[in-house]
Amino acid sequence: MPEPRDILHVDMDAFFASVEQVLDPALKGKPVVVGGAIDGRGVVSSASYEARKYGVRSAMPVGRARRLCPDAIFIRGSFDAYVEFSGRVRAVLDRFAPAVEAVSVDDFYLDLTGCRRLHGMPIDAAGKIRAAVEAETGLSVSIGIAENKLTAKVASGFAKPAGIVEVWRGYEAAFLRPLPIRKLPGVGPRTAETLLQFNLTTIGALAGMPRDLLEQTFGSSGAYLWAAANGRDDSPVTPVSGPPKSVGREHTFARDVDDRRKIRAMLFRLVERAGRQLRDESLAARRVTLKLRYADFETATAAASLADPADGDDVFYRAAVELADRLMAKRRLRVRLIGVALSRLIAGAPRQGDLFAGTDIERRRRFYRGLDRLREKFGEGIARLGPGIAKAEHRRNEKNRKSTINNQQSTIGNPQSPTRRQ
Repeated sequence: MPEPRDILHVDMDAFFASVEQVLDPALKGKPVVVGGAIDGRGVVSSASYEARKYGVRSAMPVGRARRLCPDAIFIRGSFDAYVEFSGRVRAVLDRFAPAVEAVSVDDFYLDLTGCRRLHGMPIDAAGKIRAAVEAETGLSVSIGIAENKLTAKVASGFAKPAGIVEVWRGYEAAFLRPLPIRKLPGVGPRTAETLLQFNLTTIGALAGMPRDLLEQTFGSSGAYLWAAANGRDDSPVTPVSGPPKSVGREHTFARDVDDRRKIRAMLFRLVERAGRQLRDESLAARRVTLKLRYADFETATAAASLADPADGDDVFYRAAVELADRLMAKRRLRVRLIGVALSRLIAGAPRQGDLFAGTDIERRRRFYRGLDRLREKFGEGIARLGPGIAKAEHRRNEKNRKSTINNQQSTIGNPQSPTRRQ
């Protein structure tokens, strides 16, 4: 008899918001919303459970979240901090399982098959993992346990927050049967809409459909739908090895902009952040992709391949500016969101390519490494380059302007003031 599989799905609870509460203990117990801008732009990335009581959810427009929970504390968030905490959680999980698959920064599968003598039964191991993560990171996790990844993932959703749900072997189909069709992993809005047209509202109803009929209707996806609905999943827990597929950053403007200087300044800041992560992981990129979302919410992308792998911000910026000019020439609308992604990554420093014409490549790489260390120690604002200077100057001017207005308003309203408005 093959050894029974023990698969765990570990899902961080309100991850981004929880990290912010750990970083700032004053936020604990308060409604915290991460994502978008405080004036209502963008969407919610994460909401603490205190905010969720008011109906705030991920992917919700920030403006609506503010209406639902006016007392919420809105934070733009720091992706670098979330990556750091994700690494801490991963270090804990690696101690328990020989195979850990990171699906995202807050979403992990563990294969504990054959580990019962070491950690006890799966439910006991899950309790140890939950306690270790909380003790070492201050974060809470929800854990689903099952014979396969699909059922474990669904189970973890019922464990939230900070709980553990185990589906016994052989009861996978029975566990899934009464659940709404959208609870089945892989069923998105369009697929669900099609299934509802056939009056398939539950996973059990889908499981009862003939497999060949589903294949005729949905093609190759039909076989997956039938197997998944019946609780069948043989996919292994596969640790991801090698460099990430891409590194990217994006920004939603507080107001739609058409000033190319502002767009270029923000683009340079995004390139700096993505480039720093790239160098931190000793990677180089061969491709730059730009994303623009216009005022009418239409999104356009363009990409350019580099002649040689690079890890310098200036190389990425030049490519990104060319792409931005090309996209903006096609549509002369204001820009709502801008993003840049570096992909086709390779491990190690680039060995060839001209970072700056007429300068030494290794000298420029030492310059970037030194700049990264300065920013890590003293903060992002310790040094600005190129268009980033204009962005910083704009922020200082805006801050000074608001301070001046506030001072004037305070002076005008004070009877003892030497200045009055007539």
